[in-house]
Amino acid sequence: MVGWEEWQWEEQVQAFPVLQELFLSQCKLKCLPPGLASQARALNKLSVRYVQGLISLENFSSLVELGLNEDLDLERITNLPRLQKLTIEECPELKVLEGVPALQRLVLAEEDMESLPEYMGGINPRHLELYCSLELLISIAAGQSGPEWDMFSHVEHVKAYAREGDNRKKWYVLYIANPFNLETNVSRSFMSRGT
Repeated sequence: MVGWEEWQWEEQVQAFPVLQELFLSQCKLKCLPPGLASQARALNKLSVRYVQGLISLENFSSLVELGLNEDLDLERITNLPRLQKLTIEECPELKVLEGVPALQRLVLAEEDMESLPEYMGGINPRHLELYCSLELLISIAAGQSGPEWDMFSHVEHVKAYAREGDNRKKWYVLYIANPFNLETNVSRSFMSRGT
């Protein structure tokens, strides 16, 4: 599929109703075929990596786990009612994430991310794991007095990390909503200096 810009869709592929996992990698699909979501009724795991041109993923009623990695054009994820685990790595254009009421775990990894995405205010995962810039981590470490508080305070468990050199988890913030606990190795003096 590396050269495909369009999936040559065949409606009656016998394997699709029992297909449970699908991995798409290194291709140029502009969209997934409209019949895939309805035909692949058992599809519970989808991985999309390095797919150029794909703008949206929507209407997969059986999908439980979705992994996205360097899908640079992806703008929206909608109507995935059974989705429980979502991993988003380096998808900078993603602006809309909605229709995911069963979401339990969200992993966001974009190490130059300077603010939490707006869609965080409209979803309610139980667990958030975040790999971001040190600037964003400092803002999260500020807790209730920080500008990001409303975007993550409703999440039950948050683990946020920023890199230093080869250590991807050098700086951290660990947050639990109830009972309230916020732990960090970013000191107050470090936060006030912003360096």
